[in-house]
Amino acid sequence: MQGISDYLWEFQDLEQALIFFCEQFVASANGSSDYSALIRLVTMEAANLPASFLEKLDNATEEGITRRFTEFGQTGLLDVPDPVMATKHFAALTFLLVFDQPRKNGTLEEEQTKRIITEGVRVFLCAYGKRTVQNENQPSN
Repeated sequence: MQGISDYLWEFQDLEQALIFFCEQFVASANGSSDYSALIRLVTMEAANLPASFLEKLDNATEEGITRRFTEFGQTGLLDVPDPVMATKHFAALTFLLVFDQPRKNGTLEEEQTKRIITEGVRVFLCAYGKRTVQNENQPSN
């Protein structure tokens, strides 16, 4: 996926890289006539589709993110004991939440999208961000 290579390989700030990645992902999905057609098809044919259809549809993106989160865990950028679950949490807190919002005239307001993504990335990093070891001699808060 282009967004992973654009934003999740070389960066200064992990939070900003994740936000930019999500913004690009949402923009490309919303601007894609193929995506719009797929959503219409899935909506109309939902009862006839196997349960695994949507999972398979997003596997390439999910697998790419999971690979990067695994690498981020190995390098200490994230604390991800289960990268697959971390990927699912990341998606649920960011772009899947954006896609689930009601739309005005078929689009979602840009400011609302930015807010959902930014807050979702921050919540994700609170859960999976790099942990610092507290000195045992220091009192805890």
